[in-house]
Order: sequence, then C-alpha cells, then structure tokens
Amino acid sequence: MKKIIKHLKNVIFFYSSFSGKAGRGEFIIYSAIATLLGFLALNLHKNINLNNEKVLNFFYICFIILFAFIPYQAATARRLNDIGIKPSWIILNFIPIIGTLFKIYLCFENRKKQTN
Repeated sequence: MKKIIKHLKNVIFFYSSFSGKAGRGEFIIYSAIATLLGFLALNLHKNINLNNEKVLNFFYICFIILFAFIPYQAATARRLNDIGIKPSWIILNFIPIIGTLFKIYLCFENRKKQTN
C-alpha cells in the first residue's frame, strides 16, 4: 500500500519533471492515463460535426492531448534515466508502431544497478 501511495504522490507532484527517475509502477500509471485519455479523444473525434454544436468536441480533443502529452513525455524521460538509457531515445514515442512497442519495453525493463 505504501508503494502505491508513493507512486500516486510522484504522479501528482512530479508530473512535469524531466529529471530524476521513475520506477516501473509510476510509468505504468502514466501510460494507463495517457492511453485512456487517447481513447477518450478518439471517441470525441467520432462525434465531430462541423454543422452543429458538437464542433466543441474539437476543443476538448486538443485540450486532452495537451493535458496528457507533457506528463507522459516527462515520465518516459525519467523512466529512461531509471533503466540507464539516454533520454534522447524519447523520440521513439513519436513513431506509431515502434512507440507502442517502446512503451511495452519500458513497462517491463528492470532498473539498472548503480555502480559507485
């Protein structure tokens, strides 16, 4: 229970920090939230009709995408730091199929041991 509370605290307070490290649990929480928000945006996109009031859905889609983008990229950069990979590999998130495989890899990769 303490680990879950720790992960939720990190999600709330460090959502836009690109420095530091993010464990597997924290990254999975961010991935789940980003995926759910993506499905919500796709559902709203189906209902867009430029001839009536549902054009407001376009605004909601943009808002959802902006709301989920920075925290997910920050969590990915922190997860890459945690497993010992350069954060510049975050660019793989922007390639459609490879990005999904990359997300799965980050969810299952173990933390690298620090040698000091």
